[in-house]
Amino acid sequence: MNSFIVEEKQEIPVYAEADVLVVGGGPAGLCAAVSAARCGAKTVLMERYGYLGGMATGGFVLLLDCLCDGKGNLVIKGQVEEIIERLRKVDGIIEPPKEVWGSDNVNEILKWRRYGATGGEDKIVRYSPVLDPEMMKCVANDMVRQAGVQPVLHAWFSKAYVEDGAVKGAIFDSKSGRQAILAKTTIDCTGDGDVFASAGEDYRIGNLPLGLVFRVGNVDCERAEKFLEDPATGKKINDDLKALGGIRGGYSFGELPQGFYMRSSIDNVVWFNNTTAGSAIDIKDLAKVEIETRDAMLKTLDYFRKNVPGFEKAVVMDTSPQLGTRCSRMLDGEYIITRKELHAGAHYDDRVVVAQPPYRQFNVDDPLKEIPYRCFLPKKNKGLLVAGRCISGDWGAIEMLRVIPTAMLMGQACGTAAAIAAAKGIDVKDVDAKDIRVKLREQNVYIPE
Repeated sequence: MNSFIVEEKQEIPVYAEADVLVVGGGPAGLCAAVSAARCGAKTVLMERYGYLGGMATGGFVLLLDCLCDGKGNLVIKGQVEEIIERLRKVDGIIEPPKEVWGSDNVNEILKWRRYGATGGEDKIVRYSPVLDPEMMKCVANDMVRQAGVQPVLHAWFSKAYVEDGAVKGAIFDSKSGRQAILAKTTIDCTGDGDVFASAGEDYRIGNLPLGLVFRVGNVDCERAEKFLEDPATGKKINDDLKALGGIRGGYSFGELPQGFYMRSSIDNVVWFNNTTAGSAIDIKDLAKVEIETRDAMLKTLDYFRKNVPGFEKAVVMDTSPQLGTRCSRMLDGEYIITRKELHAGAHYDDRVVVAQPPYRQFNVDDPLKEIPYRCFLPKKNKGLLVAGRCISGDWGAIEMLRVIPTAMLMGQACGTAAAIAAAKGIDVKDVDAKDIRVKLREQNVYIPE
């Protein structure tokens, strides 16, 4: 049997032309597209699923981690803050009140850690809203339409269109066949670096575990949490689930609170994070995780029904349409940021993102984390930016910066840069970071002087 086939040469119709093409409609891509369009660029947003939001919606990662600095000051603003305000209007969010941000009161910590609002360390309460994924999809739709972005859904990225050392768009496959979108700047927000890999950029791979989040409804959360107060109870359940092959928590700083589930924005619904070794860019691993996690889910549900008060009538509501992916390809870009630099609070003249994401041994006096514009720029090709968990950084840096709110800030910065390039008739490599910062501050993004 032949080990390969030769694909026939074909003419590919152009579906659309734009100033900016954003590939991937997850947290980074959503904010990149909205920012570019609001800054005056004709923008197209390509997404493989039928909805926007990525891990925040289809991945059921329902937590906007650590929007405050640990001392009660909001540092993640811009479109993230706007999304939260829109979610409030549709009853799509639950959030710690401002008066407890930064609190080390043990009762507040015990209350909010089940929602994930302690940064994984259980030292203080950090402002980490929990969103409703369906309402988030609707909010994303509204923001895209109101900004004038052209969404192209159910469009699976196939190949970067590269000509004379510049990415000039992308080819995608869909029910309507293979087509192309041409653009002055393409922003890779695929999370896995699909665009830059296709364009021939160098990269490294840093795998973190995969997961398949599932939601369980009809839970009496108050009864369950009272039962789980004793750490010895949690340890026994954890040991039992290990022996049974069930779910024992997600990728966090140790285990999730008591190791099992987190509360959602709906009173009687919880979500179970989980981890399975595998690569987000290996199709065999992707299938393995889908199948094995569902097996573990059934064992976990049966155990909880029989052993945890409050779960007697619990039912699986759904499994996430998308696998949870945490790290895969990492761009070898113009600058590779390191975890050591982030911990040290390094400053950069071309900073365009400032955040304080969760990480092990976080301290409230730690400096904020800056990301320079060079981390979004590839070395080889013009006309390309990269935002999200596949930017140019070492494995430790990406592990820290991959969370949803930080990815949203990256997207907003890259969308703004692409719009500036279009307006000035220059390449994104030639955009001055100072100009990006001016525009971002006009969008209420927090970037200290």
